[in-house]
Amino acid sequence: MRKKILGFLLTVIMAAALTGCSGSNTQTAKNDKKTLYFIPIVDTGAYWSPMKKAAEEEAKKLGYNLVFKTSPPSEQAKNEKHIGFLEEAIANKAAGIAIAPMDPDMFDRKVKEAKDAGIPVVTFDADVKTKSNRVAYVGTDNKLAGEELGKKGAEYLKMKGISAGKIALVAVNLTQTTMTYRQAGIKAGFDSVMGPDAKNFTWLEAIQDNDQSSESKRQLEGQIIANPDMVAVFSLGSEGPDTGVMEAIKSQGKAGKIYHFGFDYTPTWENGIKEGLITGIVDQDSYAIGKTVIDVLDKAVKGEKIAADYPIPVKWVEAGKIVEYGKEKQKQFTAETK
Repeated sequence: MRKKILGFLLTVIMAAALTGCSGSNTQTAKNDKKTLYFIPIVDTGAYWSPMKKAAEEEAKKLGYNLVFKTSPPSEQAKNEKHIGFLEEAIANKAAGIAIAPMDPDMFDRKVKEAKDAGIPVVTFDADVKTKSNRVAYVGTDNKLAGEELGKKGAEYLKMKGISAGKIALVAVNLTQTTMTYRQAGIKAGFDSVMGPDAKNFTWLEAIQDNDQSSESKRQLEGQIIANPDMVAVFSLGSEGPDTGVMEAIKSQGKAGKIYHFGFDYTPTWENGIKEGLITGIVDQDSYAIGKTVIDVLDKAVKGEKIAADYPIPVKWVEAGKIVEYGKEKQKQFTAETK
């Protein structure tokens, strides 16, 4: 009888030990997969969609759970909404945060809160005011990218013998950091190439369309009618301005007379090439940005040494080469996502 009791007790002890080990392994497995927050300005269009896809794939490859947060372009309280996403990430003790801050001042304090909580933050597309609050910035230097577009626009006008006239600017949001830098860069680059003739050009009041092509079309049509000497327009990125500007130029019969310089590749440009509604663009490699953001954040989470900035250059593409350029980008994208 004593042997049976001892045997039973031994069985119970072994079962308890095994159960304890199993519970410990389960808990470890749950903690193995850390969470990263990825907060872009939007998630649609030829610029943001590849970036999102690259981030998702790289996070999965590195073993992270990626929480994706954004809001539509028409969101009225967009800054507040995205600051709320930052607060959520901090409250949930995320392993790391990647965010495209729309205002360098508004997001600065909240990014510092993440830093104080021990959560590394990588900014992309735009930066916060205090660089020491984030661990790194990934993306285009928007002022330099704007300068490149401004220089190319000025070179094109000079080639056409144009040394005076009105110039329009169209953007989704004129106060967004990336847009203010691009505007400043475009004007600086344009003036540097034009030299003394720069004083002969007048920059009209910039148009904001909140990514609504009907709005940019309406406002630009008004400017074209009021300024018959308009010679160029710069659209600073996203589908709304891209489409709205081309439609306005076409509706006013100004194709080939008002030269259009755009920002970022999108298949939308192909609709205006034959009719002379787009002259050339500078393009960012958004897929590379998305992948690099996650790679840098991974290193930061692991405590590895990283640089303060990871610049991604832009490329100038003339209208006649946009179709082939788009095909090459698609091939590259397909190869990278396999």
